[in-house]
Amino acid sequence: MKTLVGSMDGMGPAEALHAVAELQKEVSRTESALVRGARQAGLSWEAIALCLGVSKQAVHRKYGKQ
Repeated sequence: MKTLVGSMDGMGPAEALHAVAELQKEVSRTESALVRGARQAGLSWEAIALCLGVSKQAVHRKYGKQ
């Protein structure tokens, strides 16, 4: 991810927007995997929500059915 962000300096606006979209997808995949791992390790929805800076309801709504 750092490589992608660092390489955005020389990009035009369209290329930079595409790079940001790819970065958002990667962050979403990573967050999903980390939440799954946290649940498997026994963390509560409340603890996960605290780590992510969102409400317990928001994290459960987003990841509860995975």
